Amino acid sequence: MNLGRPREFDIDRALESATRQFWVAGYEATSMAELLAVMNLSKSSLYQTFGSKEALFIRCLDYFQTSMAANLSSQLQSSDSPMQFLADYLESVIDEASAKSARKGCLLVNTANELAQRNPAVREAVARGGEQMIRVFVEALEQALARGEIHSPQSVGELARYYFSSVSGLRTMVKAGASREELEPIARLVMKTLQ
Repeated sequence: MNLGRPREFDIDRALESATRQFWVAGYEATSMAELLAVMNLSKSSLYQTFGSKEALFIRCLDYFQTSMAANLSSQLQSSDSPMQFLADYLESVIDEASAKSARKGCLLVNTANELAQRNPAVREAVARGGEQMIRVFVEALEQALARGEIHSPQSVGELARYYFSSVSGLRTMVKAGASREELEPIARLVMKTLQ
């Protein structure tokens, strides 16, 4: 029985490369030729492993969000304060407004704006990614509540969704060209509202 040739590439590395390409250019503007080049794959290897451009993109969204959520969770665990963790994350979003490189925004937010309304599979992937992020923010807010850092009458789940939507809005404003001076008062208001 012929099992075929073994894979000769690192799937995670290939996904990381494709994710970066989609993140910078967007789904529709990314060509198959660009994907093959950045992933260093033949067309047959790409199709055999990932199935299609859309299937690859959804794998990239899942890869991106799983990595992002794990990174955020690690940052939360090493932070001195859960509220400081949330403030620092807002600051990291605003930092992109001062970056000299392209303002690429968040892959999840970019995808929601580009494709989610037209593609149910992408919409589901975006929703899964959002829920992963919200779980980290719920964990942070639960810790803040236990430490007496917040006293809001809103539930932790409502606050986490509010925070997530605020982050998404800030990311969209950054990508649209908003300045740090415009964004910082918004971030302060978000943090005040959480308390």
